[in-house]
Amino acid sequence: MTVREKLDSLCLPRRSDRYELEERDGRTVAAEVRRELIDPSARLFVSKMGEEPRRDVAEALRKVGLDEIVLEGTPVGIKVNIGGGVTGVPSSFSDIMVVEGVIDAVREAGGVPFVCEANMRSMTMHHRLLAHRGFYPMFVRKDVEFINLSDLETIDFVPLGWDTGISLPVTLLHPEVKIISVPSLKHHWECGVTLAQKNMYGAIAERQKSLFHRGGAIDETVAAAARAVSPDISLLAHRQVGGGLGPHFCVPVDFGYIIASDNMMAADTFGSVVMGTDPLDVKHLQVNSDGREVPYRLVEGSVDVDVETRRRVARTALPAWKVRMWRALLYPQYFVPHRAQYTQIPKLEPLGTWANWLFFHSRGDPWP
Repeated sequence: MTVREKLDSLCLPRRSDRYELEERDGRTVAAEVRRELIDPSARLFVSKMGEEPRRDVAEALRKVGLDEIVLEGTPVGIKVNIGGGVTGVPSSFSDIMVVEGVIDAVREAGGVPFVCEANMRSMTMHHRLLAHRGFYPMFVRKDVEFINLSDLETIDFVPLGWDTGISLPVTLLHPEVKIISVPSLKHHWECGVTLAQKNMYGAIAERQKSLFHRGGAIDETVAAAARAVSPDISLLAHRQVGGGLGPHFCVPVDFGYIIASDNMMAADTFGSVVMGTDPLDVKHLQVNSDGREVPYRLVEGSVDVDVETRRRVARTALPAWKVRMWRALLYPQYFVPHRAQYTQIPKLEPLGTWANWLFFHSRGDPWP
């Protein structure tokens, strides 16, 4: 049985710690169940990438409980960030070497890894895009299956207090499937930063994600998606971070650290600070923390991100007023006809690549 066949055979239980199946208007939905997202015992491990990042990634995952979470035969979805980047700008999508390290670690633990991402409003997750991003050769070499989440069976997850739902793959809602969130690390012109929780917004199967922007509910939608398909491990690791006007236009800044946690709230709180962004300004993080402090415990052996790296990354961060400004400026684009967004916008990507190299890469570090 292939990984895809295994995933297609999964049926959701009537209730989990995140949802309860209900019949509404003649269809089955997953209604959210209230739960506590903040864990005082959350583990967080920070390490420096050495000459072999894949080995360092595997060690970091073990430090936050990979071997406790992944058992023999456990399907593990490695949720990457591919659709939000731009070809030729490696800091704008997940680090291929980091993803390879996660694949190796999951297999060593006995799990069955698959890499996944859903269609974006302007990008389709097909082999051509994977090749443009540089992932396809690695997937072939590692014999790992890539799953387009938009092609899987979906169910509407209805967040608490909402009248409508968001379309999510049954696979990632199933308790048997474990999730590792491996985002790119970049600033984001509408959400402040892209970290573990923002990465799970990319798991929404609905391509027309512009609807959430047009409705003014982007922060709430990001928070809801992260609650629905919360990663079991959040891995913030990249040789470079994307500074400036991410998710697409990035000033590459050398980073080379690994931040791993068994709690997405802890990962994003620590990660926001490292990215030079006040966690209080990350609205989806504040929605899910309800404005409370997020505690965590540093695992023995953790290192601190050096002052100079923090300073260089923070220099490219977007202050809250700029995020508000860009939201206003970008708002009209979400009314571009839906079909045009995924049939015509990809044709403009070479222009985006050129603009990145001309206006942003020249201000940053060369790719290592």
